[in-house]
Amino acid sequence: MKNLLRLLALAVPLIAGSVAAQPLTDVVPRDLYTDRLRQDGNSISFCYNPQGMMAEFEQELAQVIGSVLLVEPKLITMDNPRIPTNPLDYRLPFLEEAIFILLAEQCDVIMGYVLATSVPDWLLLTRPYLSTGNLLVTKLPDIATIDDLPKDQRIGTRSMSVSDNRLQAYIATLPADQRWKRSTLYHNQRLLEQMESGEIGAAVIWAPALYYATDGAPEAAGYHILPLPFADRKTEIGLATRSNNTYLNSILGDAIGELIADGTLQDLAESFNLGPDSVPN
Repeated sequence: MKNLLRLLALAVPLIAGSVAAQPLTDVVPRDLYTDRLRQDGNSISFCYNPQGMMAEFEQELAQVIGSVLLVEPKLITMDNPRIPTNPLDYRLPFLEEAIFILLAEQCDVIMGYVLATSVPDWLLLTRPYLSTGNLLVTKLPDIATIDDLPKDQRIGTRSMSVSDNRLQAYIATLPADQRWKRSTLYHNQRLLEQMESGEIGAAVIWAPALYYATDGAPEAAGYHILPLPFADRKTEIGLATRSNNTYLNSILGDAIGELIADGTLQDLAESFNLGPDSVPN
């Protein structure tokens, strides 16, 4: 037994030395391992929020991306009973810690991630597949611009949104007796409900929410789209992967680019009533 242990002790440095002596070109890059850790054969796991407004669109998008990449898309639902999904909204009901765990344990890809200037260093985002804006709308007759809106009418916005901040800044530039009051509401469905009830006279609303709620025909549903009195900021939505999955992230971005270029993504967005201007150029 002692002789065997001595032989093993001698063998270990010899084995280590032989590995170290191999040229670097023979070593498989670490990314090629990590890129495949979560993939099962020739498949990619796409995780989506089943309670979200865009759930059906995202499922179809995963299928189309799979066709482009010649892989099998595996659709996995992300459920969060603790944080409700707001109706007619794009925000994922997950904190960063939960996203980290999902990517580590279940998902190659998380769908519906808003592109931001600052993301965790363990996260990598693709190019956007949606680039969405906001609309100023009203159901009141004979309103062509915001200036035609009576000053006793309130303008609704979604609370804690960039568009609410910009509307507030715009109103602040007007003389005090020419200002409308704002009603900040928690989600887009409440904006539509309060326009319908007359509690607010107009609203700044996320464009896909309006088109989705009206089956793609807001004018037919009685909503009049007015020019925004301030510069809009796009909300861009893409796919999220782990930051070490650079190859996967790259081919996903290439697939999105191909779907944009051939018009498939535009057709898909319109077929799911996300609006005519929701796909980036």
